Amino acid sequence: MRPGKVSIVLPTHNGMPLFARVLDGILAQRCAFPFELYCVDTASSDGTWEELERRGVRRKRIAKSEFDHGRTRNQAIAETDGDVVVCMVQDATPADERWLETLISAYEVGDDVAGAYSRQVPYPDCSPFLKQRLERWAAGRTERRIQRLATGETLAQLEPMQRLFRCAFDDVASSMRRDVWRRFPLPTRRFGEDVAWAKSVIEAGLALVFEPRSTVIHSHDDGAWAETKRIYLDHANLFELFGVLTVPTFADARRNARAQFGVYREQVDALGLAGDERDRQLAFARRLAYGETFAQWLGARSIRKGPPRGIFRWVERLVTGK
Repeated sequence: MRPGKVSIVLPTHNGMPLFARVLDGILAQRCAFPFELYCVDTASSDGTWEELERRGVRRKRIAKSEFDHGRTRNQAIAETDGDVVVCMVQDATPADERWLETLISAYEVGDDVAGAYSRQVPYPDCSPFLKQRLERWAAGRTERRIQRLATGETLAQLEPMQRLFRCAFDDVASSMRRDVWRRFPLPTRRFGEDVAWAKSVIEAGLALVFEPRSTVIHSHDDGAWAETKRIYLDHANLFELFGVLTVPTFADARRNARAQFGVYREQVDALGLAGDERDRQLAFARRLAYGETFAQWLGARSIRKGPPRGIFRWVERLVTGK
């Protein structure tokens, strides 16, 4: 499949100054097909909205109360007309001028390809702990992968982690055919609309392609608490969709956290740091190890044990803000 036109949709919210570099990278793409960029901005106050105007980018503004990861992207997609729709985020910078064309080339694999997604490499200043996690994620690998069910196979027949990797998808930089999106719009969810969409199309007998030659630079280094909140939501989502349960009990969480801190401590030692900087990295490593491990346990527990109550309800409110 070679599209007549590609539409890029991108939600924004206070993305400057990095977003200016992202725009540079998108608008510099060299393709054999035309493409458009459409942004939905959620009440930015840092110059993001004005930067879009200065660049001549089509845009729409919404209130914070209107934003939803799936619904907002669906509304943006409906305002465009490309045969293929690319979903991006405001802090993912194309690694080169062929990122978009290479991503779209994944549709040449076969007529059953519903979507494709790019490789992510971390920014140079990314924490070594978070860099390692990104490299282990499906979008951090280096080999092209075609994801589909075999003839006669069902998702339910697979083990939970196999289900997840069969449906891995990441709208940090991804794409979907418009005709498939009409059948399977992005779902309204508090987190993980991308993998939930992927599950729907895989179950429908369609395919996904991970195309590592199409690369964006993307990583978050927002601190241990931000990672804890993200992992809580992620593992609630993964248990609900695929039955993934990495940390079943409180005892497992305590044991795994200690082990993970040991791994991180070895990474700090390998950096050859000394004095205050070593102490700072070790303190961060401890917070991250315990935060991420207990978040895996609590996130899945929030789904498999029913609506959180008591102290677990307090944790839910603390993490999600609701």
